[in-house]
Amino acid sequence: MSTRPAAIGQDEIEGAAAALMPGRSPSTLNRKVYTPIAAVLWHAARKKWCPAPVISRPKEPEGRVRWITYGEAERLLDAAAPHLRPLVLFLLCTGARASEAIYLDWRDLDLERAHVSFIDTKNGERRGVPLHPRLVAELRRSNRRAGHVFLTHDGEPYADRKGLGGGQVKTAWRTMLKRAGVSDFTPHDCRHTWASWHYAANRDLAALMQLGGWKSEKMVLRYVHVNVSHLAPTIDRMWGNAGDSGLGAVATSSAA
Repeated sequence: MSTRPAAIGQDEIEGAAAALMPGRSPSTLNRKVYTPIAAVLWHAARKKWCPAPVISRPKEPEGRVRWITYGEAERLLDAAAPHLRPLVLFLLCTGARASEAIYLDWRDLDLERAHVSFIDTKNGERRGVPLHPRLVAELRRSNRRAGHVFLTHDGEPYADRKGLGGGQVKTAWRTMLKRAGVSDFTPHDCRHTWASWHYAANRDLAALMQLGGWKSEKMVLRYVHVNVSHLAPTIDRMWGNAGDSGLGAVATSSAA
């Protein structure tokens, strides 16, 4: 039995979200349920089949941006278990989401061309990323070229958690952090770190958007705003190199 667009309101949408994706985050509910339904209702409204929809969406928290330095990254790699190290380096070098890396198959890697293709992505669009030479060298150490690229310490594929990734490496990840002396850093934070490093090195928002699979500049501007170490010289010039003498010079100039 079909439902007329005019009969779909806030209660029906919230019910659909609860039934289809129980326990999912606000961002997932918005992307997978609220946005598609809103698009259908707006189309229906343009056809005069129903009034213009007024939909209240789940509030999404402010996006977390946590990134580490190159030195901290080296400590992580040194502290990682042998089976985890290639995965950590892959995340830091490609900006892949944890799920994209954990379920990656060798057929989507081309070491000769130094390229990876992400087929099953969060936004549903395929994308490719060139591979850093250091990562290519790391991946070449594996004697496998079929099946899952990254395996557990038992040599088995990571458990499939319906497309979600990150939790499968929880124990090994926690041990690595403790050994490295790095805190409050998750697998997904590797993506933030990669984006911060990429922008600091290239100052190219368009390239960062394309490589990371973001849809808008708004999604990547946070990396511009958070990692501002390259702007340190502009602050240094405000006071001068001699401390108070610089401030005095400014005051004298203003008085004149």
